[in-house]
Amino acid sequence: MYEYISIAVLIIILFRFLNRQNPPSVLSVYSRPGKYYYLKVAFLFLILQLRKVQTSLRKQNKSQHSKKSGYGIKSRATIEEMDCPQTLSDHPKAIDAVYFNMASPKGWHLITGTATRPHGVVNGFLFIQVPGLGLLSTPKLPDTLMFRDETYKPEEYGAEGIRLVPFQPMRVWRLQYNGKMILNNHPEETFDVRLNAVWSSALPYFDFDTDMDALSVSKSMSVERWSRDYFSSLRNFHQTHYEQHGDMHGQLHINDRLYSFKMSGVRDHSYGEKREWKNFHRYVLHFITLEDGRRISVGVVSTPVTFSRVEIGYIYLADGSLIPVAYCSLQLHQHGEKGNPPTDYGFTVSAGGQLYTIQVEVTSSAEFFIGWEWETRIVEQFARFTVNGVKGWGAAEWQYRHLEGRPAAVSQLDPVWTRDINKG
Repeated sequence: MYEYISIAVLIIILFRFLNRQNPPSVLSVYSRPGKYYYLKVAFLFLILQLRKVQTSLRKQNKSQHSKKSGYGIKSRATIEEMDCPQTLSDHPKAIDAVYFNMASPKGWHLITGTATRPHGVVNGFLFIQVPGLGLLSTPKLPDTLMFRDETYKPEEYGAEGIRLVPFQPMRVWRLQYNGKMILNNHPEETFDVRLNAVWSSALPYFDFDTDMDALSVSKSMSVERWSRDYFSSLRNFHQTHYEQHGDMHGQLHINDRLYSFKMSGVRDHSYGEKREWKNFHRYVLHFITLEDGRRISVGVVSTPVTFSRVEIGYIYLADGSLIPVAYCSLQLHQHGEKGNPPTDYGFTVSAGGQLYTIQVEVTSSAEFFIGWEWETRIVEQFARFTVNGVKGWGAAEWQYRHLEGRPAAVSQLDPVWTRDINKG
């Protein structure tokens, strides 16, 4: 009797499970776990662990570039191959990008980046926050479209006065700028600026291809609806991306005045077959240096073609050891979904079995646009942080998909250039 009842109950449970509907996405963007979620997590976790074993074997064999990098497999066999300008793919939106985000407890900030594209196009920018003066920016901002010329060497990143040069792989970079800069939001105030700085680090780098928390990645992929098109998008969308915290010192000439500075922060390097900014819905990234020597990078990214929400990041402990972020509580749809990022907020992060409570207080901000069509809008927020009661400094970067296009007032390119760019 009881056996029949048990079998009937199991059949009813199985029937209800198989007929259960997947929950709708939040705001039609952010997916939620469906009925096969836990099975998918277990399956993906096993796959990612096996791919990490492949990377380990490949490293021992000193094999060369991998055509299937990401999700546990490195793109390059050595740091010398990674930390240098890459050969662009044949895709019209091929990319090789570097980025620095630096700050000091005294209020200095330096944020710069260059993304090398085909046809000599570079998406480039430079911000320098000078205490007592204000925020200086390159003259074209908020537009980031620049053009590289013959004065740049193959080993240099940059355009129109910005030079970012790897000097020793994963150890030393040189940063230079020579040209005009404007006081942000006051373009009528211009300055002659010369920047000479050195960024250096003895810390390990974090490779997003291999070092992310495998369970966290598995969870992010498992909330999505799987199909052949979905996994094709994963392969096509992938870019190698790695980050490393370090310190910067240098000198800044503004007109006839000389400043010396020291800052700390992150640099990153991204490259891949292509980057399509139209696929990015939005993200937020936090770059933090704490008074006790710990450093944190953590954020949430939404690219609905692959991950409607994926938690990324890592923490350097005071001894320099590096641990991946396993969980981040920040929900994008609860923080500035309509385009105005918060300026006073908090969230929690789990890494290495410890919980970190992060409070963010924004002191100022600036924004710019990337792409020929201004496909994406970036808001850089200069901020103070408190993590489990310890003070810190750094920045938060918010990205939004921009749909209003490029203003006609800044579309003054030669028709040949315009035709080439529009191919991508």
